[in-house]
Amino acid sequence: MTLSAAGTVYEFAPEAEAVLRPLADGRTVDLATLANTAGLALEDVAALVQELVARQAAMVGSLL
Repeated sequence: MTLSAAGTVYEFAPEAEAVLRPLADGRTVDLATLANTAGLALEDVAALVQELVARQAAMVGSLL
């Protein structure tokens, strides 16, 4: 899967699509849901999202 964000193109294994698709579609979803959907450890999904945020390819919001 290819993700283009913040002027950078990222290449991911096809298995990452279950995590990245909701983010690319602009949906609000919690990390636990992403991890469960992808069948990955929460820590791995959190690390991926943290890296995307650090590179300004994603942003974190809060639910009120």
